[in-house]
Amino acid sequence: MQHSPFGTSMIRGRSIRIDAIFALALAAILTLAWMSTDWMRLSRLLLPDHDDMMRLAQVRDWLAGQGVNDWTQYRMAPPRGAPMHWSRVNDVGIAAIILAATPVVGRHYAELTAILLYPAILFACAIFLAARIGRRLWGAEGGPIAAVLMALAYPGTTVFIPGRIDHHALQAVLIQLQVLILMRAPTVAGGIAGGVITGISLVVGLEIAPQVAALISVLAVLWVVRGMAERPRLAGFAIGLAATTLAFLVFLRPTYWTASLCDAFTPASSTGTLAVGGALAMLAAATPVLTTWRIRIVTGAMLGAAALGGTLLAFPSCIDGPYGAMDPFLLKAFLPYIDEANGLIRQPRIARVLAIGGMLAAASIVSVWMMIRERRRWAAILPLAAVVVTSGLITLFQVRGTYIGAPLGASMLAGLIVMARRRSTWRLPAVIGAWLASAGMAYNAIPEQLELRLSSDPAAVKQPRLPVVCSEGDAWRQVDQFPPGAMMAGTNVAAYVIGATHHSTIGAGYHRNNAGNIAMYRFFLSADDHSRRIAHEWKVAYVAFCPGDFSEIDVTRAFPNSLATSLEHGRTPEWLEPLPLHGTPLRLYRVR
Repeated sequence: MQHSPFGTSMIRGRSIRIDAIFALALAAILTLAWMSTDWMRLSRLLLPDHDDMMRLAQVRDWLAGQGVNDWTQYRMAPPRGAPMHWSRVNDVGIAAIILAATPVVGRHYAELTAILLYPAILFACAIFLAARIGRRLWGAEGGPIAAVLMALAYPGTTVFIPGRIDHHALQAVLIQLQVLILMRAPTVAGGIAGGVITGISLVVGLEIAPQVAALISVLAVLWVVRGMAERPRLAGFAIGLAATTLAFLVFLRPTYWTASLCDAFTPASSTGTLAVGGALAMLAAATPVLTTWRIRIVTGAMLGAAALGGTLLAFPSCIDGPYGAMDPFLLKAFLPYIDEANGLIRQPRIARVLAIGGMLAAASIVSVWMMIRERRRWAAILPLAAVVVTSGLITLFQVRGTYIGAPLGASMLAGLIVMARRRSTWRLPAVIGAWLASAGMAYNAIPEQLELRLSSDPAAVKQPRLPVVCSEGDAWRQVDQFPPGAMMAGTNVAAYVIGATHHSTIGAGYHRNNAGNIAMYRFFLSADDHSRRIAHEWKVAYVAFCPGDFSEIDVTRAFPNSLATSLEHGRTPEWLEPLPLHGTPLRLYRVR
C-alpha cells in the first residue's frame, strides 16, 4: 500500500480543510444528539461523572481567587481541605470559556456553555487528528474512514460527551498529536513540539505515563535504527521535554509538594521526566561517535536504565504506584469499585467485556498484523501501533486505557476497511465485516442487546447509576436550600454535594483524602454510638444517604449493625433528624 501523494501544499491544504470540516460536522451532530438525551440534568449543571462535578468545583474556586498553584479542595475534609492530584492545565480551557461567556449570558449559562462546548471542541480535535493519522497511513480514503470510526470509537467517545470536562479527553488529544508528530520526517522543530506536548501530557495526569513511555521508546528505536538522521528530532525532543518540565516547576509547582507521592506532578515525576530528558540529550550529543546500531542500543539502554533506576532509588514511593499511600482498608473497600481503575478481568458480564475491550482488541491485532504486512513502512506505523497495543494491555487491568487506545485504534482500523474496499473478490462481505470489527459502538450495542433479550432478569443487566438516580428532579437545589455545613455522604454522591451545592463533605472518594475517606467509611459502617462520636469529631451538620450506598461491599451482610444498614432499612437514629426532600430517593438528615 502506498501513501497518497502530498506533493503540493495546495493538495495538503485542501485535505486539511476537508478533514476539519468533517470533524466539526461529526462533533456537532453527535454532541447535539448526546445533549438532547441528558438535557434535564445538564441544564442544572449536573454532570455525567463524579470527576466532572469536582472539576467544575475546582474551576469555580480558581475563578473565585484560589491560587493557580493551590490545587486543594477546601470543601473536602474541612476545615483544612484535601489536596487534589489534578493540575490546572485542563482547567484553562473551561475557565476561558466561562470568562468569555459570562458578560454575554451570565454566570450560569456561561458554565453551561463551558460544559457543552469544551468537550465538543476536544471531540472535534480528536476526530480531525484521527483523520490526519488515517490519511497519512492509508491514503486519501483513509482520512474520512478514520474520522467516522473515531466518532464511533466507544468507549473512547465517552470522555467527549457533553458535561465530560475531566482531563481524559485532553490527554487523548495530546497523545494523538504526539503520534502524528512521530509519524513525520525527523526535524528539530518536530522534536521540540513532541517534547513540549509530552511534558504537558505528564503534568495533565500520570495515567498516560505508559503510553508516553511507549512513544519515547519508539523515538529511541527510530534513533537506534537511523542514527544521525534521527539526531535532530531526538535533540529537539529532549530540549522540549526538559524546558516544559522546568517551566512548570518554576511557575506552576503546586503548594502541596511531597516526595511521598508518585501520582501526579510531584517531585518524583518531575525528577524522572528531567532525567529522561537529560538521557535523551546525551544520546543526541553522542550520536556521531555511536556509529553502529549495536552501540546505540547498548548505550541507550544503559542511560535509560540509569534514569529510571535513579528515579526509583530517589523516590521509592513510585514502586508502590499512585495508590501506595492509601489506607489498607480503602484499598479493599473503595479502590476496587472505581470503574475506570478496574480492568477487563474484573468485569462481571461478557457483554461489558466486549463493550469495553472489543474495539481495542481488534485494533491491537490489526496493529501487529500491519507491522508485519507493511514492513517497508514500519517507521510510520510503529508510533500508532505502540500506543494502541500498550493501551490494550493497560485495559486488561484498568479500563481507562481505552480512553487513549480507542481514538487511536480508529486510525489503525481504518486501514482494515481500506484494504477490504480494495479487494477484488468477496468485496461486500469483507467491507461489512471490516466495519463491524472496527466500529466501537457495535461492540457496545450488539452484545448488550443480545444479553438483554436472553436474560431472565433484564433489569439486572442494565441498572442506572446511583448518582444519577439520587440526582433526579431538583434534589441538589433542595439540598442547597439548607444552611451550608459539613456533610457525611458516600462516594456515590459526595462529589455532587461539592459541585452542586454550597455544602462540604468529609469524604469524596479521592485517594489523597485518606483521613476524610476513612472517617466517612467508619461513620457509615460503625454502630450508632460510634458514628455519632465521629460526627462530633468532624463537626458534621448533615448526613446524605443514597439507597444502595455501600452495596458494593454488601453492607447489610458484612456490617449488619452499622448506621448504613439502619438507614438502608429506613431506621433513623434519634440523633438524626430527617429533612424533607421531594421527587428524589436521596435522603438528607440533620445531626441534632
